[in-house]
Amino acid sequence: MSIGGGMMGKMSVTEALKKVLDDEHWMRKTLLGGVLLWIPVLFFFPKGYLMQLLRAAIRRETDRGLPTWSASESFILGAKAFAIWVLYYVLPALFLWLAHLNRANPAYSTLLTIGIVLAVLSTLFLPWGAAVWLSTGSVRSAFDIRRLLKVFGFLGEYLDVFVRCLLLVVFSAGMPFAGFFAAMACMQLLGEVTGRYVEQPEAKD
Repeated sequence: MSIGGGMMGKMSVTEALKKVLDDEHWMRKTLLGGVLLWIPVLFFFPKGYLMQLLRAAIRRETDRGLPTWSASESFILGAKAFAIWVLYYVLPALFLWLAHLNRANPAYSTLLTIGIVLAVLSTLFLPWGAAVWLSTGSVRSAFDIRRLLKVFGFLGEYLDVFVRCLLLVVFSAGMPFAGFFAAMACMQLLGEVTGRYVEQPEAKD
């Protein structure tokens, strides 16, 4: 699969990168996010900004440029995103931990396999769960099985974006500013696809 190719006329990686570059202050926003990523205690801020961008992409608002950095909103969204991430991986981590404790036990391979499968599923569902949360405004919706299963209705498109974003992340690994720039492009790609399938907003948490 070509990293730059779109699917069924959808946004390509090149187009997603260009949408970031089209913003008048893209360099300032990228540098800020890249710097904050290297400061663990400030991790919530760049994570939250990426959630702002994903939400804007879902709403088709990024044609007007990237979202403005907002310290309070970025922190709140980043904290919520982190909480969702932790809860998504609690069960896989539990099985992997049990496997570690039972390395000499016949149940080791079973526990390890279950843990790995759950970790893969959590990784696949997490971006869609984040999109559902941001579109509805409700953190609880990120764990709504009925909503989450809707991803199978456009699984081909979703996996295409997932793989292209994974390649972008791998190629930019270890480069803080390039990594954050790539992450912003991924939010554009993810928002472009998921925005066509998420539900309308409801009451916020």
